[in-house]
Amino acid sequence: MSSHQLPAPRSAPARPGQAVRVSGLVKEFATGTRALDGVDLEISAGETVVLLGANGSGKSTLLKCLTRLVEPTEGTLHLLGRDVRAAGRAELSGLRREVGVVFQHINLVDQLSVLTNVVHGALGREHSPRTWFAMTARAELREEAMEALGRVGLAHVAGRRAEQLSGGQRQRVAVARMLMQRPRMVLADEPVAALDPRAGRAVMDLLWEIAEERRLTLVCTLHQLPLARDYARRVVALRAGRVELDADIAVLADTELDGLYAAEREDEGLAGDLGTRTAAHRATGAHREAVDA
Repeated sequence: MSSHQLPAPRSAPARPGQAVRVSGLVKEFATGTRALDGVDLEISAGETVVLLGANGSGKSTLLKCLTRLVEPTEGTLHLLGRDVRAAGRAELSGLRREVGVVFQHINLVDQLSVLTNVVHGALGREHSPRTWFAMTARAELREEAMEALGRVGLAHVAGRRAEQLSGGQRQRVAVARMLMQRPRMVLADEPVAALDPRAGRAVMDLLWEIAEERRLTLVCTLHQLPLARDYARRVVALRAGRVELDADIAVLADTELDGLYAAEREDEGLAGDLGTRTAAHRATGAHREAVDA
């Protein structure tokens, strides 16, 4: 199968209220590997969706295709009402400014202060070189950055260098920096994979609460079933580049989700039943049920 990218087909515009509309999305790498194999997906504005799947299922590739950080090979793709595959450089750049991204591997400038790293989130809307450093940025930007740090509980470390922070703190700084974009949508790719359980839940709390407060669309890839149950109403599970299921997580049995990881556990020699562990963690999600009530 050729990895040549086909021209983006003509497609009908996304319906009002849709944040994401994907149809027949394919990503084939030069090696011949099909990371995505005909994905169809629609996400409403303001919705929180978790993408689940084992390693290599295609969930991270799908997330990166949404803003063309990875170029799709085939299919149609609309994001925030715009045809992403047909977008030119300027339009794509403008679209990316409206989408906050939080990655597993936290990209901070270690030698700069925490406050300066957060101010950098405004670079897409503030083109002055003064924005490169907190001390030269406009006073209003510094104030906004301090408010963002306060929102993630880190105002007290604003003057430290980023390299002095723990992994959990660094990810919270990344969330604060993302807030400086004033995004309409957030894409979070395995945001807690490198964190311990406590720090991971703190980051997920922040992402969920911010999405609720600001009515943002949140699409998050996760590998942990307990977190998916606690923070999302809808789960889209991928296997071998295809959508395996798309459902309200409240009606899914543990065995349905557990099966997505069966092959991976066998390959890695993982012991224990993931469904049992999922049930054991449900008590920790009591706060989420209270919020939904």
